[in-house]
Amino acid sequence: MISDAGKLLKLAHELDAQISSANPGSLNADQLRKLAEIEKLARSVKDKMSNPVRGNQNTLYPQPLTPQMR
Repeated sequence: MISDAGKLLKLAHELDAQISSANPGSLNADQLRKLAEIEKLARSVKDKMSNPVRGNQNTLYPQPLTPQMR
């Protein structure tokens, strides 16, 4: 997930620089390709963040302590 987020950030910066230096009213084929890759990576990162972490559920969410009567 970290590498995907890094790629996402890199592509976003590249696309921003290209659009800023060119005609901001239209996108060329390379810019559209980068935009599609950004969308794909963003969905991948979102999916990975929304999936629960697998493993021993007791270590992730321990049961609350029960009060003990004296």
